[in-house]
Amino acid sequence: MKKRLSLIVLVFVVIFSACKKEKNITEPSTNVYIAGTQWDSVTGRDVSGVWKEGVFAKNIVSGTNNHYAHALAVNGNDIYTTGFENRPAEWKCHVWKNGQQQYTLGDTYSYGNAIAVSGTDIHVAGFAYDQGLGIRYAMQWKNSTGPVSVLASGIGSNEATAIAISGNDIYIGGKANNNGQLWKNGTILPLNNAAGCYITAIAIDGNDVYAVGHTPNPTRIRYWKNGNSIDIATLGTTFGNAITVSNNDVYIAGSDFSGAKVVAKYWKNGVAVTLGDGIRHSKANAIAIKGTDVYVAGEVQGANNISDYATVWKNGIATTIGLQNSFAKAIVVK
Repeated sequence: MKKRLSLIVLVFVVIFSACKKEKNITEPSTNVYIAGTQWDSVTGRDVSGVWKEGVFAKNIVSGTNNHYAHALAVNGNDIYTTGFENRPAEWKCHVWKNGQQQYTLGDTYSYGNAIAVSGTDIHVAGFAYDQGLGIRYAMQWKNSTGPVSVLASGIGSNEATAIAISGNDIYIGGKANNNGQLWKNGTILPLNNAAGCYITAIAIDGNDVYAVGHTPNPTRIRYWKNGNSIDIATLGTTFGNAITVSNNDVYIAGSDFSGAKVVAKYWKNGVAVTLGDGIRHSKANAIAIKGTDVYVAGEVQGANNISDYATVWKNGIATTIGLQNSFAKAIVVK
């Protein structure tokens, strides 16, 4: 009897310990950061900033002009954004850290499209415009003091739109003289079927370099893996705005206009997932993956086709995060 009682107690202890251990297991937290712009009803201005878990924190500028955020990077506890301030006589590229204005970039008109942080270095991709010469330059800026790289210039459209860092290598995507272009450390990478195309985003997965954009006339999504193009079959006018790769799956966010409305969608390995309801215009501008969850940021037009509202979709479920006249342009999920 004593042996049997001891066995029962031992079994109870083992079960209790297992239950206790399981109870103490906690799922890692998820932080969702979204950069964009919304209208401030107090000042009557468009203000840039970052939504963290749906709460908007404004970027600060010294003046009273409208300002816009197009990209963000999260490095530890610090949040970096870039975009531009719409000054009366020019656009001016800004870099913000945790909402505080750090510095401006460019001697003339300048515009920030993408940002990446490596250690203490801040890299921005965008463009500068010389109004006197009528020339637009695809630009790469490093920190506030340089070096500054002119990636492309000329009478055509030149713009750096995306940036990614892998080890010591800096990859930039954009457009050079009206053609899609990729650069690695300032050197042009081969990119087939890129004539007239517009590169909007890039992603690095191991040794593979991905870029996405769209073709001209008709406008369709085209993406590249290591310079080789792949088209996504769509019925309407379709724009590819963002790309990411997870577990060998390629995700592209964009918008499809195949009827009366622009509809936000994302494509997983070429298969479309519809996000917008088709009743109101909607756009998907950015995409991020964490585990099995798919996050997409963009905007949805309000009732009666009035205004736009910044929106985030998690696994297809939409949540409005912005007020009237708000736009979500970039997303990072940690």
